[in-house]
Parts: sequence; C-alpha cells; structure tokens
Amino acid sequence: MLLRDKVVIISGIGPGLGIKLAVEAAREGARAVVCAARTPARLDAAEAAIKALGAVAENCSVLKLPTDINDATQCNQLVQETVAHYGRIDALINSAYAHGNFDRVAHSDLDTWHQAFETNVIGTLRLTQAVIAQMKQNPGSSGGAIVMINTMATRKPYPGEGAYAASKAAQETAARYLAQEVGRDGIRVNSIFMGWMWGVPVQQAIGMMAQHQQRSEAEVLAGIEAHIPLGKMVTDDDCARAALMLASDYARAITGACLDANGGEYMR
Repeated sequence: MLLRDKVVIISGIGPGLGIKLAVEAAREGARAVVCAARTPARLDAAEAAIKALGAVAENCSVLKLPTDINDATQCNQLVQETVAHYGRIDALINSAYAHGNFDRVAHSDLDTWHQAFETNVIGTLRLTQAVIAQMKQNPGSSGGAIVMINTMATRKPYPGEGAYAASKAAQETAARYLAQEVGRDGIRVNSIFMGWMWGVPVQQAIGMMAQHQQRSEAEVLAGIEAHIPLGKMVTDDDCARAALMLASDYARAITGACLDANGGEYMR
C-alpha cells in the first residue's frame, strides 16, 4: 500500500478528482484522510465513499473539516485540528481551485481574474505554508510530501482557459521555489498536470458541449480521444493514483518535478 500509516490532507474535495483522491488515499492504506472543502455536503460524500470501501479501508480514520483556503485562520485551524487528532501531517494534496471566467484573454475583463489567482496561487500557498511549518516538526526529520494539482491547460491552450491556466502556471513556479527551499527539511514538493479526466465534471461538460455543437456526446468524446495517444480518456481514479504516488515513499527521490497525467495528449 503506497500510503500505509500516513496522515494525508486533501483540499478541494468535490465530485470529481477531489473525492477520488480521498478514496484512493484510503484504499492505499492511509492511517487518516483529512478532507477539506467549503461545502460540508461534499465532505460527507467523501466520507461515505471511503466507508463504502469496507474492509479495504477499515483502519482509515476520516476527519472532515470545512475549510476555505482563502482564509488564513481556517487554514491554520485545519492544520491544528489534524495534528490534535493524529499528531503529524505526512502529505498535503492541494486540489482546491477556482476556475475564473471562461472568456478569451483578448476580451476578458481582467478584474475577474482575481478569484483564480487568489485561490490557485495565494490560497494554495497559504495552506501549504501552514502545513510546511508543521511538517518541519515531524519526528525524526521525516518531513513530508506536498503535491500541487495542476492542469494541462498551462501546456496546451484551450479557449476559455486563460485565467485558470495563467494562475496555475504561477502555482507551478511557486512550487519549484518551494521545492528548493524546503528540501533540506525532508519536504518534497511536486506538481502533476491533469488533462481530460473521465468523471462527473467532464461528463457534464461533454453533455453541454454536445448540446452547443448539436452533436452526440459519443461524437464529442471521440473527437477528444482522437488526440490522446492511449486511445481513450484517462479516468479521474487513475489521475488520483498518479498524484498519490508522488505523495508516497516511492517518490522519495523526486522533488521540484512536473508529472503529466493526460494519456499522452501533451508530451514534452
């Protein structure tokens, strides 16, 4: 099990990748999964999904903490509650995000970009700083692992993704600096870049695209998959597992890295 006995915080629990990260962390043997999101119902859904694993995750404790990463007090409270319950933090998966508007950059109201940058850069770093301060106190200088959930849109432009991609590109740069700064504390910082992921959010998006384009959903999906070397859209379950690998001891030699998890749609 990749995460045996580890205490893992996951921000941005939602109906797509967020909940899958929580479920897969429990499946991979985490001692505790700390679920953070602004919406309590999403936290309840994650807990139910973990409990549905049955014996596979019977030793995994779930802590649900409503948290807005744009609020420093709530970020600090999340860290304090986690340590109070479990004594340490081994991994942080930064999955919380704000997309911002879907306008083209040339015509976008730039005043609306603040939400994307505030959440994806400042909010993410606010929570990360709070966790790093605690990881430095882990017994035996064991440090920890931080994984930034990023996007292929920073590599391959898509219409309407400008604000989101620009903020995520800034997040990537910050992650590299962090990796250099905290490496001597035994803390690793890596980023993973997700592309199309088959799951609830993408299924909904394809439905809307099909309606807008007056095509069937199967035709829209086939058009996307035609550009993916693996021949099919990867699932959010598989992307969650890739992210958690970076949080595991199997990645102890890896920091400051950028991993693409998109079925090969973008290659460097």
